[in-house]
Amino acid sequence: MPFGGKIVVLGGDFRQILPVIPKGTRQDIVGATINSSYLWRYCKVFRLTKHLRLTAIQAAEERQQTDKFAKWIADIGDGYTDDPIAAIVENTFPNYETACTDSQFLLSRAILAPTLDVVDNINDYMNEMNKGDSKTYVSCDTVGKAYDSGDTLGDLHTPEFLNGLRHVGLFWAIEVGGLLLCN
Repeated sequence: MPFGGKIVVLGGDFRQILPVIPKGTRQDIVGATINSSYLWRYCKVFRLTKHLRLTAIQAAEERQQTDKFAKWIADIGDGYTDDPIAAIVENTFPNYETACTDSQFLLSRAILAPTLDVVDNINDYMNEMNKGDSKTYVSCDTVGKAYDSGDTLGDLHTPEFLNGLRHVGLFWAIEVGGLLLCN
């Protein structure tokens, strides 16, 4: 008997906390979850049905909004929406097409993502929504001579290394009153 026959309670939300497998693939991560373990057949799953955080909210309208949001998030996690990225972007950035030049609108919102691949998907989706003028800034594959006192940086920062760098986040720039605001 696992655990010497003792009852052990495991708690958590499998959609929120995944095991960390350094440089692991999606298959590696899924294979490391508890429900992929040989111990899973000994587990009995109980689902919590009462939102205890809602009982602390006094205002009925706020409690209803919070409950609606919790159900919406759970539905996205359960796959009940056709396009989860579209649902999250449209909820986080309502009227994005008209408000995307307002720096305060952009600064007051954020979407947290678990991996850089998801960040890239969200950025691609939002870039497709941009209808205004845009300019592409290309990178340089070498270290500038002004920053290189010898060949050390040039040897260290090869084109392969420079092209392999991945950035986090969507780069944007807005001109406001002659100033260029960038993230």
